[in-house]
Amino acid sequence: MVTTSTPDGAGTPQGAEPPAEVPAPGPRLRVWHFLVLVLGYLALVQGAAIWLAADQGAGESGLTSTDAILRQILIPVGIGCIVALAAVTYLRSWQTIFVEPRTMRPWLIAIPVVLLLTGVVVTDYGGLAGKGVAFVGALLVATMMVGFAEELLFRGVGVQVFRRAGFTEFRVGLWTSIVFGVAHGSNGLVTGEFGNALLQVVLTTGTGFVFYLVFRSTGALTMAMLAHGWWDFSVLSTQVDPANPTSMEYVAFGALAAILLAVLVLRRRMS
Repeated sequence: MVTTSTPDGAGTPQGAEPPAEVPAPGPRLRVWHFLVLVLGYLALVQGAAIWLAADQGAGESGLTSTDAILRQILIPVGIGCIVALAAVTYLRSWQTIFVEPRTMRPWLIAIPVVLLLTGVVVTDYGGLAGKGVAFVGALLVATMMVGFAEELLFRGVGVQVFRRAGFTEFRVGLWTSIVFGVAHGSNGLVTGEFGNALLQVVLTTGTGFVFYLVFRSTGALTMAMLAHGWWDFSVLSTQVDPANPTSMEYVAFGALAAILLAVLVLRRRMS
């Protein structure tokens, strides 16, 4: 039987993908359990954001003040962190969730480096400077909390659930990213911009897969959390000064598209 080398570095029958590694035994969540967990997470986070936005005032919209960051991100995502931590505690899988024993090809370590550099280029330093240290600190803490909560839920719990369900590793990354993207479509409930919801689903699905690759290439969920937080910080910084809009957000997503395209091309050539 002819074997080929996969991006994971293992020999597999030609045309087939290896099944994902199954984590150590523990309380098991089925895929539909995970989807219910995500719905519960969204209900609490988005519900809190909608409730807090009702008191924000009609004259203020977007992340233009420290109070807006508190109401739109810090408090709602703080609730989300509790939900994600509770799920991991229930599964008793702290070690297997945070450490990835089987990393991908070494060249994929370039992905977190590219994300870091893209964030450095995209960040609106002028807009942030005009907001002050307290605002910048609040935004940084808020986005790192988002990275922690969402990576713990989707790349942590989600990856384990889909692996235990018998999905191949590629499909684990794909389906957890799709769920991640669809979940972000719920932001339309808070912003009221339902027309952009589909575009946001597509963009965040691609972003989620890149974060999955960061997790797999570094072998550490904490690296995916940091990459996620830094990415959100740099992208959101382009929106803090509505009077002086910047197009750098499009540069960021262009870089993501280039990363995904490069991975797909190289994966095909090396398989």
